[in-house]
Order: sequence, then C-alpha cells, then structure tokens
Amino acid sequence: MKTKLLIAALIFPIVALMILVGIRAYKARSGYEMQFHVQGYDPRDILAGHFVTYSIDYGIEENCGSFLRTDEAISDKAKSNQELCLCFPDAPAKDNAYWQMDCATAASECPVHIKGTCRYSRFEAGIEKFFVPEDQADAYDDIVRKQGATLIVKIDANGNAAISDLKLPMTIEEWNAAQKKPQ
Repeated sequence: MKTKLLIAALIFPIVALMILVGIRAYKARSGYEMQFHVQGYDPRDILAGHFVTYSIDYGIEENCGSFLRTDEAISDKAKSNQELCLCFPDAPAKDNAYWQMDCATAASECPVHIKGTCRYSRFEAGIEKFFVPEDQADAYDDIVRKQGATLIVKIDANGNAAISDLKLPMTIEEWNAAQKKPQ
C-alpha cells in the first residue's frame, strides 16, 4: 500500500506539470496572432530566473489608469486592480484600439480582445516577461533596452494572450561581435 501511494505521489506532480505545459503550448500555437513593439526596462527577475521584462506598446494612447479615472462609477479602491479588456475592432490594426470595462461585452463587440488588469496605470495581461537562456540574458537586455523588439502574441477567443515569440532587431551573434569591437 505504501509503495502504491509513493508511486502516485511521485507521478501526480509530473502528470500535472505535463498538462500545464500542454495547455500553455496549445495557447501559444492557437489563436489570433498580433505583433506589438516592446521596449525593455528591467533585464531579469532575480527571484524568478532570467527574464526580459518590457513595456508593451498596444497602440492606444490613453493608458488604463487615465481611462479608469474618467469612469465615475468605479471606486478609487477598484481602480488600482481593475480587470479590463483592450479591444482591437480592426485587428491586426492597433490604431483604433479602445478600453472596455466588461470583457463579456468586449467578446461580443471585438473580434480580438485582450483581458488584463490595470495596476498602477499599467495594463498587465500576463505577457510582460520573456524567458531567455542565461548565457544570452545580457544580450537580450541590451538589445531590448536600446533598440526594442517585436513581441508576437497569440490571443484566443476568450481574450487570453500567450507569447509566441520575441523577435530582436539583431542576432545575438551580431550583438556579441559589436561588443568585441574597440570603440
């Protein structure tokens, strides 16, 4: 009995991890593809591994905090952690995107929308970090901070976004060669 329980205790986390990876891979491969320009501001999260953290240009001039301040029906407490949807009625065009308070309404009005949260006037949709190999972290940091990059995102029908790729304007080899040149 103890052997069966031990085997089950060892297999369950592995199966659960495989299911989570499968769901994440499915989301990254299916859905509507959009591209956004990103600009880096923090190279890595020391506690969570090697990530490039960036701000995303969704193509909308008004930030979510400004949008929430104009809505009188929302209390100040709710404004700091408010769920929002960003609608793209003519996707992939981003120039006429707009904020929507009710994501159920956004799903019916917008062919493509992204669900997220407004925290401190910054829209967060769970796609603000990209994992990079440890030996390439410095290159990614420098390139994304100085030149920016293109984030490719897949968005499902429910408004959930998943990162498909982060395209740099130069290769890691080109960056390494530029670092070795005397200035």
